[in-house]
Amino acid sequence: MTLEKTCVFADTCKVAGQEEHCNFTCYPHAFMHGVENGSGGLWATTGVPNKYKAARLSNLPIEEANPKAYDIATKYVNSVLKFVIEKNAGLFLYSVPDENNPFGTGTGKTTTAVTILNHFIIERSRAYLRGEMELHENPAIFVKATELQNSFNAQFRGTREMQDNASIRYYKLKDAIKKTELVVLDDIATRNSRISEAFEDELYEILDYRSGQGKGATLFTSNVNMEELSKCLGDRIASRIAGMTVKVGFKGQDNRLDSLFK
Repeated sequence: MTLEKTCVFADTCKVAGQEEHCNFTCYPHAFMHGVENGSGGLWATTGVPNKYKAARLSNLPIEEANPKAYDIATKYVNSVLKFVIEKNAGLFLYSVPDENNPFGTGTGKTTTAVTILNHFIIERSRAYLRGEMELHENPAIFVKATELQNSFNAQFRGTREMQDNASIRYYKLKDAIKKTELVVLDDIATRNSRISEAFEDELYEILDYRSGQGKGATLFTSNVNMEELSKCLGDRIASRIAGMTVKVGFKGQDNRLDSLFK
């Protein structure tokens, strides 16, 4: 089976007007999903949580409450390779709290970031499988900011062996974040919580490398705006993020909380 222009690497593909079930005999499908139970391949190495793996522009639920953010996401997805590879255009997706949602949670920031990541994986893989672009490593990863910070802190806790193992894990993650083409750094900065000076140096090094290499983009999500970000992460990190991104505010009700009662 050849790779069609409309292939979305799903289990059921439409080829020349017909539906065919893709499996490990279809190389593009095996490349994306693996060869055993469909849970491997490129998709498995992005780090995207299972609940977000089906996130696409067609089901992005932010258009009504956040039309500007939806328009930006749409434009980004429609030219995702250009924005990531050529323009290195990052986004800072942040909350705009109100009296009904004082913390600005559950407004679709993470879903939007992962939607862009998923479309980038698809388009980047299409370009590789057609021989248009090289691909040596996974081009996109999703990382919780707390995961990065906890990995850093773990190097200084427990036995020497535990610290050594934690250090290996941390530097592997750090290297991936520095070099991967598209990175989603989710939920960066916590209200009223200042990071340590040591971790601030590490985070600045990562972001400074990404902003200076001239290849790739970073999508940040946060429940704080740029001013509050400075209080949590320090002025130099906030300044670096400001220079790497377009700021996109999200408002509205907490959809995650509402979903519990549906």
